[in-house]
Amino acid sequence: MKKTFKKKSAMHSEVISGFDRPQGGSRYADKQPERKKGIPKRQAAGRRRRRDSRLLIWLLVILMTAAVCLAGAWIFSLWKEKQTGKTQKLLDQIQVDLTKLDSPYAILLDDETGTVLASKNGDDRIYPASMVKIMTVLTAIETIDDLDVKIQMSYDIYDALYEQDASRAGFEPGEQVTARELLYGALLPSGAECCVQLALESAGSQEAFVEKMNANAEKLGLTGTHFTNVTGLHNDDQYSTPHEIGKILQAAVKNKTFYEVFTTHFYTAPATEQHPDGFTFWSTMFKNTTDEAVNGGEIIGGKTGYTDEAGHCLASAAKIDGRIYILVTAGWAQDTNSATYHISDAFLAYNQIAPTESMK
Repeated sequence: MKKTFKKKSAMHSEVISGFDRPQGGSRYADKQPERKKGIPKRQAAGRRRRRDSRLLIWLLVILMTAAVCLAGAWIFSLWKEKQTGKTQKLLDQIQVDLTKLDSPYAILLDDETGTVLASKNGDDRIYPASMVKIMTVLTAIETIDDLDVKIQMSYDIYDALYEQDASRAGFEPGEQVTARELLYGALLPSGAECCVQLALESAGSQEAFVEKMNANAEKLGLTGTHFTNVTGLHNDDQYSTPHEIGKILQAAVKNKTFYEVFTTHFYTAPATEQHPDGFTFWSTMFKNTTDEAVNGGEIIGGKTGYTDEAGHCLASAAKIDGRIYILVTAGWAQDTNSATYHISDAFLAYNQIAPTESMK
């Protein structure tokens, strides 16, 4: 059969015996294999294998990490159980006889665990006197944002304190002080003016601040404690137990700021207009002692208290063989002139924790 060819204009392709070629293309273009769009199969398969390998590696890493964490948790639990056993064994060995103390109420606690090591009417209701200031200072630390802010001592708080013969640190009406200085003034010399001013700074009134103190007591699970003021001045409705005062101190010494203040022997307030040379006040715990050493350690801090109704009280802490112990005594020697009798009870109790060979 004879092929026929048609000539078209230069703008068109040739038409050959009834089938067309693409414009401008080669006559053999129709014989070239068609290229598939997208990634070649071999390349796509390689990518899938690499992706799957990465996922497998990540899965192995996660499984190994989980295994290490579980093993670590198991080892830690064994270590913790062993340490707990050692601690309990240590505490079981402590034999302290609080009947030897003159104070009618006393309790000794291990600070870390809260374990009661010895008790003498430790859960009986008492009037806490100035041991209340432990909760006052702890609550102030937790509620005042800036302890170094300058505060002017209120003129309105002094008349009532003078009338009640409340103990004072020595800050004067109108004096510019910081909240941190008031913490030292409240705990060391038992300054009532410091406590009231801290309450005003934190809550606007003593009454509102006392509500915070009682809320704190509730958080600590205390059911035998109720506060009515921030100073510890007697009120029939303000009460606690030696055990619960011990729990408050246990919580307080875990606060870094409280611990720093509580364990300070004396503090010098900086110069002000009222005190151009500044002035120094001492801890009521340490000013009457010449040596804080006890067998195996030392007494590190204490808050004394006294009212006619409460008798002489002391909430103290001692570090012995690396552990902290808390002792609360109350209600003793209301008719004595001695200033150190309740502190001597503390030495008598703490010295039994790690007795010397001669005492065993």
